[in-house]
Amino acid sequence: MSQTIHIFESPEATARAVAELMLQKAKEKFKQSLPFNVALSGGNTPKLLFQILVEDFQDSMPWHILRLFWVDERCVPPTHAESNFGMTYENLLKQVPIHEVNIFRMTGEADPQKEVARYATLLDAQLPLVNGLPKFDLVLLGMGDDGHTASIFPNNLNLLQYESTVAVAVHPASGQKRLTLTGNIINGADSVVFLITGSSKSSVLRQIIQHEPGFEKYPASYIQSGSVAFYLDKAAANELPL
Repeated sequence: MSQTIHIFESPEATARAVAELMLQKAKEKFKQSLPFNVALSGGNTPKLLFQILVEDFQDSMPWHILRLFWVDERCVPPTHAESNFGMTYENLLKQVPIHEVNIFRMTGEADPQKEVARYATLLDAQLPLVNGLPKFDLVLLGMGDDGHTASIFPNNLNLLQYESTVAVAVHPASGQKRLTLTGNIINGADSVVFLITGSSKSSVLRQIIQHEPGFEKYPASYIQSGSVAFYLDKAAANELPL
């Protein structure tokens, strides 16, 4: 497992660097006449990434080879203010020429257990299988102040080793049900990128990267795919000894 850390001046510069990485990887796939299979996360920093992709990468990105999946989704309709798909649609999908057949959303309004089974089957059918697991080219992750990633929270670490590639999770504070990819499929990705901004993340991030005592309680510390990259702004990285 290789781990790299990239630090930028601002959230905008951090998101732009991830956009440039996506463009680079997409062009590599285009040259090979292959699709580019990406799992997206929700949140404010990905929203910024999507806006940058629309504003500055509209003409350079080979949109027709992008195939978009979701890391997690709240169990709400796509029109709900908390829908990850809804946010992505408003800030990215409706403004760029991505083919509708290449958009594979988690259906938040469906029965959660039925949707878990449907999405897991979809991943098996749509992604190349490596060692029996569907393989993404790129998984984009964020991290919460509590060290959670995807919708894997400190109180459901079992989802990191869960047999299925998709599971129902419950937010520990609100009790809201969510759909989430599990640790095995995330760790099986060709590349994982953490996009993290803000000083509220700095302490947990330091503990995870430095492997300080107790770091094992944070779900993000278990993401150890073949290639993990942390894209951080200075505020998130301000406690790292770099």
